[in-house]
Amino acid sequence: MSKLQSISNEFWKASSKTIFSHFGLESPSEPRRVSLIDSMQQLRFGGQYDIGSGELQVTQEVIEDVIPLEGLIHRECLFHTLPLELCYESKRDIATCFAYALLGKNERERWISYWKKIPSQRIRANLTYNSFETMDWMYRLGGYDELAIMIHEIESMNRYGKHFVFEEYVEYMTRRTQDIVVGLSQTDIRILDTLLTNPDISYREIGKLTKLSESWVSTKINELKNRYVLVELTTTPFSRIGIRTFHVLLSSSAMDDPTRFIKGCPFLYDVRSILSGPWQVLGRLAVPDNIDNTKALDQMISILQRNGIGVDVSETYSVGVTNSFYHYNTMNCQWDIPWIAMESWGYRIQNESLYKLIDRIDIPTKTTDYYLDHLDMRILEQVHQGLGSTRSLRSKLSIGQNKLSRRVRTIRNQQLIRTTWAVYNIGLVERVALRTTDKVTSEMLDAWSRELPRSYLRFEDNRNLLLMIELPSGGLTKLMDVLRKLKWPVTISPLGSGVWGQWEFPKRLWDVDKQRWNSPVKEIRNWLNALVIECEDTDDNMIDTRRHFLQTR
Repeated sequence: MSKLQSISNEFWKASSKTIFSHFGLESPSEPRRVSLIDSMQQLRFGGQYDIGSGELQVTQEVIEDVIPLEGLIHRECLFHTLPLELCYESKRDIATCFAYALLGKNERERWISYWKKIPSQRIRANLTYNSFETMDWMYRLGGYDELAIMIHEIESMNRYGKHFVFEEYVEYMTRRTQDIVVGLSQTDIRILDTLLTNPDISYREIGKLTKLSESWVSTKINELKNRYVLVELTTTPFSRIGIRTFHVLLSSSAMDDPTRFIKGCPFLYDVRSILSGPWQVLGRLAVPDNIDNTKALDQMISILQRNGIGVDVSETYSVGVTNSFYHYNTMNCQWDIPWIAMESWGYRIQNESLYKLIDRIDIPTKTTDYYLDHLDMRILEQVHQGLGSTRSLRSKLSIGQNKLSRRVRTIRNQQLIRTTWAVYNIGLVERVALRTTDKVTSEMLDAWSRELPRSYLRFEDNRNLLLMIELPSGGLTKLMDVLRKLKWPVTISPLGSGVWGQWEFPKRLWDVDKQRWNSPVKEIRNWLNALVIECEDTDDNMIDTRRHFLQTR
């Protein structure tokens, strides 16, 4: 152990020096002794440093160099340097990533193999957190520099009295990783633009269109995927299986947070705060098509309006998505949107009725008439959770490969499973929702937004529009200024960070015999009763209204 003690101290001194040099933080003194512990006693893989006794406790895997000692020292040194008030998971993850960054290639592979064994933690029924996947996502996007920025941010939070609990840490990691900006080359742009326009295109066809070799296209796509910039998504289109999408805008008093009115809704998919404007919250609901479910939304509207809460509910009838790299500058890897030109373009669209010449990109989707049994629903549930390959589905569902392959192929042919591409971390860090109930304005916004980097158009049956736009830093104020000058009847809602609801794929609500969705009656009743209580007013009339509602449920 004396040799191990000596090596450990050398590593610790080197790690302390690096931490001070890179982050300006003072580390605790090196261990006074090293001891062997059983794997059942380890708090972190490989062991831990007990700062109280000054003892470095290591497992047999470290003694045998299966887990690199250097990595363990780097991790423990930073772990005990970070503020005590931080949640355990944040200190563990950041310190483990720091160790990974300082290790050589061979040591990294061994380090990662144990890091991946840290079990995922379930936060909610539909959300889990995985240490390795989260930090790997961050590091691939931003590298060591991003890790250094994160450590500075966390130190600053501690300085100003902000201490994470676990769920806040997960939200922070998700939000800040989404805002990391990765630069793109001209070749990247050409490939991404082609893939987003035609998700089913082959590498050979991409090569022909972009005048690149098929092998080079494959190499670049793999690079973009490895950096988490390009992600292949396998999804289940809700509209094809009779799940209707609604958006809910809420406003209450200035000091109130109306999120509480929908947080208990069993159909809540996600919710975003609105930073300014007449609305305060934007929620998205995924509602299985059932008359009792839609009646519940009508009751929600009635309860809220009766209690003076502003509410606007829109159902998505057709969806269109636009992506444009026209204003991306590969020289400085930034978006250079010419807002004065965009203003002029808006005037032309309006004055010359150019919106009438634009082809519609939103296409209503018909609900399938394909017979869906329990196995189909189990498959669709797993696909919704991100499992798209036959291998991953088979391990989850315990079904023979041939049977599963045939069933998945059939479901795909029925367009109940769809593969698309998504592009992240390219500098689109600001989000805004535009709402208009004027048909002509909807069409003008449709035409105008196609010149912007990314837009999601959600039309109602009557062509009312809810338009989500993603913009580069600083783009939001410029867009608001342009729309103010155009004087289009549009409500502008700058969006904050999103929070996922408790929504789970409603497999249990599917009635195979009747081929229709049932209603979660108990959950709806509990939510609406709680909603009435949330809206309770001291005014006697409001109390009587509440009592009447509860009696008639």
